[in-house]
Amino acid sequence: MEVVGLKQPVDPALAHLDAGEREAISLASELQAILLLMDERDGAIIARHRGLKVVGTLAALDLAAGHGLIDLQIMFDRLRATTFRSPLRLMMSMLEQDAERKKRREGQR
Repeated sequence: MEVVGLKQPVDPALAHLDAGEREAISLASELQAILLLMDERDGAIIARHRGLKVVGTLAALDLAAGHGLIDLQIMFDRLRATTFRSPLRLMMSMLEQDAERKKRREGQR
């Protein structure tokens, strides 16, 4: 992982967003990023309108779990210990899907 700063000033058209979202969208555009991790709805909508592919935290964790890189339950437990908020029903549904995915994987072995 590498920390990279903006070379160009933040786009003034993004002024209504929080500083983090403004900089993330500007940097992703500047770097022609493949993917932008963003949970804030307004920022994600604007990023998509600018042609960026956006994924939220839960989707990124689900993708990682699908590749066997993380344990989704452990990651959700860790998230709940922070200020991150998401509907519990959504997280439970994702855990059920993850359990089914694991069963299918085991059945293929």
